[in-house]
Amino acid sequence: MKKNIKSPVYDLIPPQEMIQFMLKYSFFHKQVTQIPESIILDKEIDFDIMKKAINIEIERNDCMRLRFFKEKGKIKQYFIDEYKLDDIPVLTFKSEQEQIDVLTADAQTPIRMLKDETYRIKFFKRFDGRYGIYICVHHLVMDNAACFVFFNDVLAIYEHLTEDKPMPKPLGKYEDHIKKELEYIANPENLKKEEEAYTEYITEHGEPLYLGVEGQKFLEAERKKKKDPTIMAPSLFDPFHDKAEFTKKVIPYEESQKAIKFMDENSVSGECLIQLAMRLFLSKINGGHLDTYFITLCPRRRTLSEKRSGGTYAAPLPWRLVLDKDTTFMEALEKLKEIQVWTFRHMDYPYMAYRDLQRKLFNYPAAAGASTMMFSWFPLEANTMNNWNYEFVGYGIGRYVMVLYTFAMKDVKNGTLKITYQHRTKFITVEEIDRMQEGTEKVLKLGVENPNLTVGEILEMI
Repeated sequence: MKKNIKSPVYDLIPPQEMIQFMLKYSFFHKQVTQIPESIILDKEIDFDIMKKAINIEIERNDCMRLRFFKEKGKIKQYFIDEYKLDDIPVLTFKSEQEQIDVLTADAQTPIRMLKDETYRIKFFKRFDGRYGIYICVHHLVMDNAACFVFFNDVLAIYEHLTEDKPMPKPLGKYEDHIKKELEYIANPENLKKEEEAYTEYITEHGEPLYLGVEGQKFLEAERKKKKDPTIMAPSLFDPFHDKAEFTKKVIPYEESQKAIKFMDENSVSGECLIQLAMRLFLSKINGGHLDTYFITLCPRRRTLSEKRSGGTYAAPLPWRLVLDKDTTFMEALEKLKEIQVWTFRHMDYPYMAYRDLQRKLFNYPAAAGASTMMFSWFPLEANTMNNWNYEFVGYGIGRYVMVLYTFAMKDVKNGTLKITYQHRTKFITVEEIDRMQEGTEKVLKLGVENPNLTVGEILEMI
């Protein structure tokens, strides 16, 4: 054990183990396990006071006092009692591109997690008079929901310091959640029940078929290489060729507004709507197959304490949708909702255990998998950042472990829907992402304007 640790020491919990496992598929680029994000604010910021707010946040938000060490090859974690940032750099950017270049360079610089660096924070002033806060944080410390908690709470603390508004309510303790998760997985009966449920779920329609953004060229190449036309999942996890692009797309304002209105009027989440549009386009370019399989990242925050907590709770959940051509667009959305509810009920099953189960059931090689992508919907609304006017910006880490990670959100500043694709360049080109985006927008437009169109009709029209 690391010397001079007086507080309790914990193993990683399953969501953290999944993050740490990502390094297996990106041998030399440790930045794949970190999250770089910023918010840009219309309101003028006193950075000296904002630094005080950050240090109060570190005291309130226990995940920001997490530290790690390695013991016999395993990562261990513990919480320190006190920590303060003595200095936070203030950068000045003369252009949008300069901001992107400088912060992307930081995003692609690995955090020295085993040397007591768990995040980097920077302030910045922009050419257009706006102000920004940037954080690059290790994924063992925060998931995206925790980043939103961090920004929201810091802004509320700043208002307390500058406008004498009440301090925000205390945050939940990540340490309490760590204890709860470790207790859950220590009971083998819990895992046994979930294994049975997932076995039935993933085998109900037989083995899943990989439907790629690039079409089926990788699947066909694998079948040819192994002389087996029945292979359903290609081997795409390559620990060497991990270079990744960060391709950002915006759905035009008018079409975005129609989609947002549809979501509001029909109680449909962006998570389901955007995914369905993508899934139908993938069916179109993959021979009309209507069995689509995404890994959807779930925040796994249920209680109020957990929702107001830092830390990494998120875990990938398998959303497999099997349709027929007579299903309407609205009926397909309802099916996705049902899948969402089912996976939410079973979200405590560790993803690493599910991964091993899937390989056992379908006899997958170590680098094979049937899912097209990992997908996230970031639930950003106008009030997400304590009702401040803000713009959210993510930065590419340059390397990634998966062929494709897609995340979508509302742009609350511009009223559009944004989709960002983080894709490995060896496998998926920018041109293929362009085609994916164009097809997704076509399906979205058709389904939103006439949700009674059948899947078969939509496939013929795109």
